[in-house]
Amino acid sequence: MTPDGFAFPDDPEKLVITFDEGVPVAIDGETVTLLEAFQQLNLRVGAFGLKGREIYEGPAAIALVTAHEELQKVSTGRVSGEVRLVLHRGNAVVNSARDERALYDFTTGATFDRSVA
Repeated sequence: MTPDGFAFPDDPEKLVITFDEGVPVAIDGETVTLLEAFQQLNLRVGAFGLKGREIYEGPAAIALVTAHEELQKVSTGRVSGEVRLVLHRGNAVVNSARDERALYDFTTGATFDRSVA
């Protein structure tokens, strides 16, 4: 899964993971099962050298947990939405997280309608 040495791609790769109630259901807009999500992410994320301290051949798990945690910050109730990741030289960095049902609009800074609270 992880390339030998430091032969990682020079250019960063972007990917979008879509969650429905906390479960990854699509990668880059393509519907996937949970197993397919892990398989695809192991290959794609692993190519950039992402490893955890104790998960050496499970880079998908690290990317999914990172994306899920970021989505939880903007979600209300059920964790559903999209998370954009940038993969580069051993890192999976969250670029953005979006939940259409969020009570706060992070792009405009508009506060939520308090009548729905």
